[in-house]
Amino acid sequence: MGRRMSYVISTLSTNAMLVNHAPKPFDPDDLLKDPMQIWCFRFRPEWMLDPESILYYRWSFVVFVAIFYNILVIIPRSVFDELDDATYLPYFLTADYLADLIYFVDIFVRMLTSYLKESDGIYIRQPRKLMRHWLKSWLGKFDLISLIPTDIAFIWVGVNVPYTIIRLNRVLKYGRIIEFTRLTESRLNAGSWYRLFILLSNFLVLIHWNACFFYLISARAGLDSDEWVYPGENGKKLDHISMNTGDGHAKDPLLTKYIICFYRSLHTLTMIGIVEQPQYPGELLFMVGSLLVSVMLFSQILGNVSRTIINQDIHGMEFRTNITSVKAYMEMRNIGEALRKRIINHFEHQWVTRETVDERKTLTCLHDKLESELSIQVHLETMKRVRIFQGVEPGLLMDLVMKLKLQVFLPGDYVCRKGDIGRELYIVKRGCLSVVSDDGETVFATIGEGSVFGEISILNIAGIKSGNRRTANVRSIGYSDLFCLSKEDLWESLGDYPEGQKKMVELGKQLLIKDNLLDTEAAEQAERRKNAFLNKLDNVEAKIENIQIRFASLVAERAAAVQKLEKRLARIDKMMRLQGVIPEEAVVC
Repeated sequence: MGRRMSYVISTLSTNAMLVNHAPKPFDPDDLLKDPMQIWCFRFRPEWMLDPESILYYRWSFVVFVAIFYNILVIIPRSVFDELDDATYLPYFLTADYLADLIYFVDIFVRMLTSYLKESDGIYIRQPRKLMRHWLKSWLGKFDLISLIPTDIAFIWVGVNVPYTIIRLNRVLKYGRIIEFTRLTESRLNAGSWYRLFILLSNFLVLIHWNACFFYLISARAGLDSDEWVYPGENGKKLDHISMNTGDGHAKDPLLTKYIICFYRSLHTLTMIGIVEQPQYPGELLFMVGSLLVSVMLFSQILGNVSRTIINQDIHGMEFRTNITSVKAYMEMRNIGEALRKRIINHFEHQWVTRETVDERKTLTCLHDKLESELSIQVHLETMKRVRIFQGVEPGLLMDLVMKLKLQVFLPGDYVCRKGDIGRELYIVKRGCLSVVSDDGETVFATIGEGSVFGEISILNIAGIKSGNRRTANVRSIGYSDLFCLSKEDLWESLGDYPEGQKKMVELGKQLLIKDNLLDTEAAEQAERRKNAFLNKLDNVEAKIENIQIRFASLVAERAAAVQKLEKRLARIDKMMRLQGVIPEEAVVC
């Protein structure tokens, strides 16, 4: 019977597992013996690129330069006849095919760049999966389209204006520029200003293209043919700087043409200048498109500028709000002038030292692990300087780092006074403090950055001659920033690390003996009392455990006796019904 039941249970559990875990779809890569091999070629793991590595970032910059060159040069070469000069042609061809070579190499770089699989949360590094992912992505398709050798058409049409426009497919690789700007932004602190710079750069590129298209339309319509085309209403004003001899402005220098077109496009796209009305349908369509683009971009620039300014001063606004609230409270409560001035000085010190941001509040967006690692990176070296923490478990140090709190003391503030009960440990982050006499006149010692004091008073060591009280007066000389660790936080962490607790108490005792601050006889008596108390506590716990065991046994015996009695009563009832002593229809309560 037991085997049959176990078989049924195992069958049911197997079926449940099959239902809960649906089979994974077939993946041809699972049949590969070596996931790093494609056909006869085997890839090495170190060949796979990390998209967040510095090497990938530097290569992205090279690709960015190549794409930006095509964005800036292709359109002007298709518009301005001056760029057809044989002097420039070798340089342009060299730059063109060097950019094409970078495009070609970038295809293999992209194919071997790992990516994060969102469903599993891991980086995929198998070459076949990387290539398949690249080919399926839009960026992969644009990479291939941008490298189509349209230059072959130069054999039949030549490289003169306007045939260089056939290289315009190189601009389709613009997605790599977006990726490069994202990688750069992640490495900068001023992200909002960088985004504004990128937006303005895009706007300048659009003005550049608009200027080129304006000249193209003007050349097709005829230069000087009306007041709208190049050079427009500025024609007569430019005669003294151009090569115009009365035959029009077709022979103006390239720089003059470009500056005039750029200036006019800037007026059009920013809508801050008066532009002559177009005369023909083509001119009208060009102006309509330019104005639509200008409305969208100009509104976006204004929105980004205002948002950047607001975000840049968001902490300042919050800080000023706090000052205003405190001032209003002090005014309402009639706080004295001396204390009011000290509080205002405290706020001014926070503003000067950029301590206006609450670290704990800022780091709440991180999960506990990342917050712990960040705090350790900032404070761990400081914690290692504390004598009683030397040699303790790393986990205990990590826990204590998370409990540090920053306190700011003004000039003349007492951090602690002689005779006060010690409840905190202090670590000097910034500033200078002095150990002074009771009257504050005599200075015995000076405490600087990185110093630690008050560590012994939070360990609750029995037998301290000072009775766990402060033995000196510590006063801040200037503005001092101190990290504070309270006794409650320390012992809360020590509860999870008993070995660390023993080691810290032992180190504390050694330091007290070295400084002749520990009454060894009183410490031994306290230790004996503690051990006696612990022994009594162990005896009480053992007796309570015995009582619990005996009580459980009595409960089990009672349950067994009740069950046995119920069975006997059932048998007696059955016998009496059979003998007719009790009628069949009678009900026994």
